[in-house]
Amino acid sequence: MSSRVTISQGEIEGFPESGIHKFLGLPYAQAPVGPLRWQAPQPPIAWTGVRNAKSYGPACPQTTGAVFNLQVDRQSEDCLYLNVWTKTLDPEEKQPVMVWIHGGGFLGGAGSEDATDGSHLAEKGVTVVSFNYRLGAFGYLAHADFGANFGVLDQIAALGWVKENIAAFGGNPDCITIFGQSAGAHSVRKLLATRLARGLFHRAILQSGGFEPPAFDVAWTYERTAAASSALIQRLGGGRQAELRAVPTDVLKQVSHELCGVFPRPGQVHTPANLVWVPVEDGDVLTAEDRLGAMTALPVLMGFTKNEARYFIKPGQAHDEKVLEAMTRVMGREQAGSLLVALNALDGGIYDRLDKIFTSSIWAEPALATARLVARDNPRLFVYRFDRVSPGMQRSNELAKHTADIKYAFGNLQPPDGYDDIDANLTTFMQDAWISFARTGVPLGMNGERWPPFTAGSELGLIIDAAPDISRVSDDSIVKLLHLVRSPER
Repeated sequence: MSSRVTISQGEIEGFPESGIHKFLGLPYAQAPVGPLRWQAPQPPIAWTGVRNAKSYGPACPQTTGAVFNLQVDRQSEDCLYLNVWTKTLDPEEKQPVMVWIHGGGFLGGAGSEDATDGSHLAEKGVTVVSFNYRLGAFGYLAHADFGANFGVLDQIAALGWVKENIAAFGGNPDCITIFGQSAGAHSVRKLLATRLARGLFHRAILQSGGFEPPAFDVAWTYERTAAASSALIQRLGGGRQAELRAVPTDVLKQVSHELCGVFPRPGQVHTPANLVWVPVEDGDVLTAEDRLGAMTALPVLMGFTKNEARYFIKPGQAHDEKVLEAMTRVMGREQAGSLLVALNALDGGIYDRLDKIFTSSIWAEPALATARLVARDNPRLFVYRFDRVSPGMQRSNELAKHTADIKYAFGNLQPPDGYDDIDANLTTFMQDAWISFARTGVPLGMNGERWPPFTAGSELGLIIDAAPDISRVSDDSIVKLLHLVRSPER
């Protein structure tokens, strides 16, 4: 079984494993180093001979944010590499293509993470791609002298590479699905918005991110990121562009970390909305006029997990009534009093109520707001909530936390790590549903049943649990109260 193909840059050799061809560490752009730091990615340089594609490329410089094992020891600004998994190299097979965009708060993560290995999805007849993109201030500096959204431009370059080369890996360049979780889902939303990505993909999956801003908060703004960028430049000496592009990677990485927004000010409730190094509307790559973009034109599958917040506020930490009241005041605004009454009527203790208000404010209500907005013009919108609590998650009290659904979608559950036969069945279901969506634009329900679209009349979605079931995803008293906080123009 030969794993050798020719792409536009030259010949490459990967390796076969358990019936899957694996190609790792393929450059989709030139290294964004030296004079190419804070520049749009440049096309990769062709090579002579056969390039080894048997190991992952370096991860992008990062200090925090990675969720799973990166499987690489090296970090480098020379990080724009992608990976491909496929069971066929026959261009005539025209398999659906699924391109994964990793999460990590735009601060960490990589396409090499073990939980998102594409082998099991590839076994089911899709060509899977993952890739790295620039993170932190390396990817999301926003400044008049340099530009902005370099990480978004990296993602567009990766999709362009896929469009051009994926047939050599048995993939169909006219059937490409992008999917991502958290920051990866926000990336999917921005790729749907930018005109620069038009025609590079055909369906989109957003897992735990990419929704409207929380009702209590403003959107991530250019001004906020630009202010942090100016502060970073001053911290680096405020020199000329050439001097700033020559600042050592580790120095820039540390200042990027210190200004990233993950450290809340005294009295501030920290949420993912505090992040600074993020995609912003710069009037060029991303514009306010294109905010919805292809969200209403292409099939979209989107959802969140029931206990997202437990990834951020850990079980076992000390939580008291004052913390709950403070969080409810910030997130509930004029509805804070009614929300506290409703929260205190729920079963469980303070931690369970913190989870409920945090999850509802940052994910559930924004997801509902997004679904209602998109459903006005998109009859191919499908919504889910992931509720499954594996035995391991039950023991840790993390329940269906942020990131809990990723291993199910990729089929990378390890039974000794707290999964059972129910989880094994559920991961098969999720993979089949995601692949069905990638192939046809419609996800399969349980046992091949119809998964109804989310419409203004029904507001139906799939609750993914031990026995997945159709339900109205808007029937939640806390979410309804939070929705009252949202201004009409949001």
